[in-house]
Amino acid sequence: MKNIWFWILLFFILIFSINPTQSLVVASSCPLEDPCKAISNPNEKVNCYSGVVNTCSSQRESMAAQIVYLTTKIELTTAKIETTRQKISLLEKEIGDLSDKIGKLENSLTTITGVFIDRVIATYKYGEVSFLSLVLNSRQLSDFLNRYKYLQTVQAHDRRMLFQLQNSKINFEDQKKLREEKKQELNSAKKQLEKEESTLDQQKREKEVFLQVTKNSEAIYKQNLSAAQKEAQNIQQAASILSQAGVSRRVGKGETIGIMGNTGFSTGPHLHFSVYNLQESDLNKFNFEAGYENPFNNLSSRNLTFHTNSCDDVAGRQQKNIGSGSWDWPMSNPSITQCFGHTPVSNAYYKSGMHNGVDMFDDANPLVKAVDEGNAYTYRGGQSAGNGVFIFHPNGKMTLYWHLQ
Repeated sequence: MKNIWFWILLFFILIFSINPTQSLVVASSCPLEDPCKAISNPNEKVNCYSGVVNTCSSQRESMAAQIVYLTTKIELTTAKIETTRQKISLLEKEIGDLSDKIGKLENSLTTITGVFIDRVIATYKYGEVSFLSLVLNSRQLSDFLNRYKYLQTVQAHDRRMLFQLQNSKINFEDQKKLREEKKQELNSAKKQLEKEESTLDQQKREKEVFLQVTKNSEAIYKQNLSAAQKEAQNIQQAASILSQAGVSRRVGKGETIGIMGNTGFSTGPHLHFSVYNLQESDLNKFNFEAGYENPFNNLSSRNLTFHTNSCDDVAGRQQKNIGSGSWDWPMSNPSITQCFGHTPVSNAYYKSGMHNGVDMFDDANPLVKAVDEGNAYTYRGGQSAGNGVFIFHPNGKMTLYWHLQ
């Protein structure tokens, strides 16, 4: 019995001394150097970079790790583009080969059809040779047998020709169908390539903007993350205080509830506007980092000015139509400085890489209005903690207006 336990203990000692989890440790750490660089196969490279991106996405505490993450996303998209281009090249070759094959089949089909038509005409002209006429026209038995065998050979040839014609038609149609399927696949691959190339341009711009915003400084990056975290904490604290001691007042749609300001974490006077799925009775359950949705889906359609890098699809200052809901806008004629979700600057300010609202300003008219009727809770934390309003609407949504004067 002692020997058994000895061997069991020795087995586990050997297992842990080999440390099979070492590769897992490496895989679970965001690498500082490119681990996929030496891989030549595009598909394997895509799988490798996908794993690195997934690992690095949750490990962006430092600026170096953030840059590795942004760089790896670029490499991943580049590898995908290479894979798609190879697929397009292969499909174009397959379509070319199919076209050549279809051309040959078409020529063969034309030839066989012509021969078959000639045989039909000949058969129609001379009529069917009856067995009786074959006997009467034969001088002797050997002559009869030879003519009978010849007749059977001709009939067998006609049957083979008919089968060959039918088979050629089926093959011809199958190859045409396959070519159309390949053409559709090629069209999809080309669209995919366009999308990937657009994503690559966006990712390169994102990295460039990140370096500009942070000035390639670890200290500035940490400062931005800290300030954004402080803003989240201030809003979370405001909701907690209001849930315990806040008193609501009824506001109407379009009623002025405040003035655009720069209280709390703010790079300048603007309004941070967010939409949450939250009932008034659940104010004490408010979570700044959860339950939010895209405000543009609730606000009415407007043609507004978007500043450079305000959204992933806005590389320069431009006019753009936005909004697909029924709510009025909280400002008269706002300009958008940062969109909802992922933006070119969101990685420079937020650890999650996501902006959970819309930032806007209107220098001509700084008044902020309720987008719809509801019960409003006003919080005044001052210049450092921030001022804002929480409004609960009849449709079960809550709107947040922050950085007010």
